[in-house]
Amino acid sequence: MRLADNFEKNINLISDLDREIKIVITLDDIAAEEIQALVDKREQLLRPLITQIEQEPVLATSEQWVAVVKETQIIVELMQNKTANIGQTLAKYRRGSKSVQQYKKYL
Repeated sequence: MRLADNFEKNINLISDLDREIKIVITLDDIAAEEIQALVDKREQLLRPLITQIEQEPVLATSEQWVAVVKETQIIVELMQNKTANIGQTLAKYRRGSKSVQQYKKYL
């Protein structure tokens, strides 16, 4: 019973972290350090869960675990989209910077 309780406790903690990660990712300002800290904390919580699943494979089919996996996929997609948007913004900035350099030639 203790194993299942611990599993559920860690699942709940991961769900809380997932909500925090999503909020931080969707902010306009990039908080890379905060995102990294939350992702590291999430990873630390996942390690014992994975060990538990290896010991009791039936846990891998639990609703809670399936929800964590789906949430992980959503977060990865959000991070990829945020990274792509940042890349596009950086490309625009670089083009603008080159234009400024071109105009400075005439000054």
